[in-house]
Amino acid sequence: MKKVSMQDIADRLGVSKGTISLVLSGKAKGNRISEEMCLKVKRTAEEMSYYPNEIARSLSTGMTMSIGVIVTDISNEFFGNLTFHIQERAKKYGYTVITTNTNESLEEFNDAVTILLNKQIDGIIFVPVVGGEEIAEKIIKRQLPVVQIDRFFPGMKASYIIIDNYNASVNAIELLIQKNYRRIAVICYDIDLNALTDRRQGYIDTMNRYQLSDPALIKNIKYENQEEEIRQAIIDLKNNPDKVEAIFFCSRRVFITGIKYMHKEGIKIPKDMEVICFDKIDTISITDIPVDFIEQPIRKMGEQAVDLLIEQINGDKQVKQYIFDAEIKHSI
Repeated sequence: MKKVSMQDIADRLGVSKGTISLVLSGKAKGNRISEEMCLKVKRTAEEMSYYPNEIARSLSTGMTMSIGVIVTDISNEFFGNLTFHIQERAKKYGYTVITTNTNESLEEFNDAVTILLNKQIDGIIFVPVVGGEEIAEKIIKRQLPVVQIDRFFPGMKASYIIIDNYNASVNAIELLIQKNYRRIAVICYDIDLNALTDRRQGYIDTMNRYQLSDPALIKNIKYENQEEEIRQAIIDLKNNPDKVEAIFFCSRRVFITGIKYMHKEGIKIPKDMEVICFDKIDTISITDIPVDFIEQPIRKMGEQAVDLLIEQINGDKQVKQYIFDAEIKHSI
């Protein structure tokens, strides 16, 4: 079947191809084309199953009207929700989103960047991977609009959007201390990137300030072997001769795995141990487990990332940083 062209629509309506082009590209208003004609063109295009030739349009404009998003774990609720809000915001600008996943792997991060650059996308929003500075610099060298989100490479001249991870953790530990807990443990990924190191450091500094620190209460987890290491961390904390009263989980994935092994070990929340989690866990709301959690402004972060990227696509060269606050909330 022959593909319907703008000329076919013009012939059907008895107008010029230029009129059809202006209407379908959203430029009718500035060219004195009536609302009635716009409706006719759009209705006819739909009836004739017209679809624009994106390749031809990108060749003429130099734009693909698509942006790339690179996250570390699309199965994680945080990144899934973040990607959703990025897509919804991009849609309002007329952009489509191509999403890729790295699994915290440098090789996969490199593959994702290469694929998106080869697709000639108009900009990239990405979550940094440890050690990936040189890979990210390939985007900068292309002079492609780019926004870092959730984390950032300190030496990279690129805009970023993060939350104040350090103060969020300080507030979480102080909340537990206000509840008269003193033996507070932390379980956190041992990843050398600001988001997680800031969360861990917020815990350490607060415990030191109240003279409650104990190295045995700090459990650093390797991402590659997290299931087994989290299991062992829970067993160690359960068997600690000085009763552990609460656990601060530095991320959603660590929390979900940790809760699973707390249940297997017969640890009741909050009777045996209180818990607090970084990130809201949607599934917790349908259980009777009372959990305090740190809620990140995911929608605000995703929308701001797109707004910032579009500004760059439209010519803004200024590097900008946004640091949002997070709130402590209760699941029940």
